[in-house]
Amino acid sequence: MRRSISTALRCITGLGLLAASAGAEVLPDTEIAELQALHQSRNFFALRERLEALPELPSQPAEVRFLEAVVQQAFNQPEASNQTIEDLLGLEELPQTLVLQLRNIRVTNELRLHRYSAALEIARTILASPVAGEDSAIHKQIFAKLSLLQALANFPPQETEIRGSSRLALGNTRRVPLKIQGRSFQFALDTGANFSVIMRSEAENLGLKILPASLVVSTSTAKQVLADVTVAEQVEIGKVLYRHAVFLVFPDELLTFPDGQRIPGLVGFPLVEAMGEVRFRRDNVLEIPKNPPVRTSKNLALDELEPLIQVRYGKDDLLCRLDTGAPQTVFYEPFFRRFQDRIESSGQRITAEAGGVGGMQEIPAYRLNKMTLTIAAAGVTLRQVDIYSQPIREPQDNFLFCNVGLDVLQQYRTYSINFRDMALVFK
Repeated sequence: MRRSISTALRCITGLGLLAASAGAEVLPDTEIAELQALHQSRNFFALRERLEALPELPSQPAEVRFLEAVVQQAFNQPEASNQTIEDLLGLEELPQTLVLQLRNIRVTNELRLHRYSAALEIARTILASPVAGEDSAIHKQIFAKLSLLQALANFPPQETEIRGSSRLALGNTRRVPLKIQGRSFQFALDTGANFSVIMRSEAENLGLKILPASLVVSTSTAKQVLADVTVAEQVEIGKVLYRHAVFLVFPDELLTFPDGQRIPGLVGFPLVEAMGEVRFRRDNVLEIPKNPPVRTSKNLALDELEPLIQVRYGKDDLLCRLDTGAPQTVFYEPFFRRFQDRIESSGQRITAEAGGVGGMQEIPAYRLNKMTLTIAAAGVTLRQVDIYSQPIREPQDNFLFCNVGLDVLQQYRTYSINFRDMALVFK
């Protein structure tokens, strides 16, 4: 089951032509344009490589410093990204459009660091700026986050204590045992969920204070639902103890499916990321090491709170979402557009059904009998693969080529997701 809680919480920092700092050498316009295009397409992997390959200058242009902050954020270095932003904001005569874009990145960094009041203060500064008119992209993105930040502003940051290594039996349902306020549950673990989620009835039974937020949340089927917010004072997953854990509160019917399956909640990105590393075994055991090894592959990136990974198809490197809540890998319209002739000649035209939070959606698609990919330096073969021939997102969000699900991840004995070093490792 796939549920991506991202569109309403995704910050898209469009880049216009930015002024270089006084006295700095200016890179060729073509170089700047290529770097900007990589940023716009969220190709953080290629952007990181290009920035690392740039010549050393006494003072890097503001364009480059901005993109450094973007890359630091994408590879889960929010504090370093904040420092780069502070250094840039200390320069004189920065264009106000650039100032707003830097503050926009800062909002995401503060949200990732669970510093909600700081994020709210910066968000209000952006909304008060005459440069960020109501029709501007930045205004819309920040306004979409405002109700969440207002609801959380008076809560302390999430705290995480890893008291030892954990080994948890997930069973055939692959549900994670956890305790909320001392009461036992089994939630699905979903890296595609930008926040953890709980059913309204379960939140009420726990006596959690539900904060009205009417947060507009886009699901994996592109349908929008409204969610409120609650904060649990204590959550335990194995030997990991959380304090002040945020949950989006969903109506019960959105987590109850036509076949009668009921999921009381989801363990989302903020809780998983705080574990440092999660290791899934083929025998349905989840391991959370207290001291995970250093991972050098660094093949994961983040778009807001959404994990991204590169997938190689033939000679092409494609940007995809890593989604442990999705049973099957699916390919999106950009993939169809890139390889249309090949797909139409060898695929079968079908109507695919995408299901998740928010219901089911029928999507025109093609089905290929077999596909071979390379992910995290490992070969993967998929069968009966669906490729959507129409977009399910707005144009500005239609940049992903696929959604990598469990049919890929479970082909190996173990797969580890390390958020400290931003790595996916197969064994």
